[in-house]
Amino acid sequence: MNFIGIENLRLTDRNKAGGDAIFEHNGERVKAEFNFYLQLNECLSIRLGRHDKRLSTADLENFISNKRMELKKMVKPDVERLRREKRKELYGVEEFNNPHKNLP
Repeated sequence: MNFIGIENLRLTDRNKAGGDAIFEHNGERVKAEFNFYLQLNECLSIRLGRHDKRLSTADLENFISNKRMELKKMVKPDVERLRREKRKELYGVEEFNNPHKNLP
């Protein structure tokens, strides 16, 4: 099981995003859904969703556990972009006056 990347990252709820984790398994590309739980633009937690039966649930959960920090860093720029796009779509602005943004 070789990790290739995350595709189709999308906001599924106000503080939740979903994406398809792509793996190479026995020469084939297989998908597993990862759910990212968010607070502002930070990913707090990652959970396994539906996945191809060729991948073991235990192996995928171990992968998430071992690569948690790398996965969080990988999706952060996309989460920021998705949040900006959603704000623009809903409110017509890309940024609110966020009092927490400039805290040390």
